[in-house]
Amino acid sequence: MATSDDVQVIAIEEHYNDPELTALFEGRDIRSSPHIVGRLGDLGALRLGEMNEGGIDIQVLSHTAPSTQKLDPETAVRVARSVNNRLKQTIDGNPDRFQGFAALPTPDPKAAAVELERCVDKLGFKGAMVHGLTQGLFIDDQRFWPIFERAQALDVPIYVH
Repeated sequence: MATSDDVQVIAIEEHYNDPELTALFEGRDIRSSPHIVGRLGDLGALRLGEMNEGGIDIQVLSHTAPSTQKLDPETAVRVARSVNNRLKQTIDGNPDRFQGFAALPTPDPKAAAVELERCVDKLGFKGAMVHGLTQGLFIDDQRFWPIFERAQALDVPIYVH
């Protein structure tokens, strides 16, 4: 879909819902509208058609809020890995149209740094997205510095939503 000058339009704040992660917040999320949840869950024909209509060549997909920031550390680590693996499968189904930002298990900052590295090095993700507070702390708290140190070493962004 690139223009004749080979310029690509890349959208970077393109949310989707992973069913496993979204189910953990059922009944507590402001996005409980079936219409919104359905659209966020579509990673196929509807999304691709709207990308075409809007002139979007590539979407960098990231899980919508709430994400792993609201989970306990053990659950966050387990679910983030599964969510990121499924996102990789989606990307592999349309590699010319989709890229990814990782969901990080920020309740365990060291594990989040490891997951960021895995997602960038093994899955080809372009960085990560973090949603809001983690256990009442802002992401600039020193506790989270391992995440930023790893991002710097990998030369990838952390998108703070």
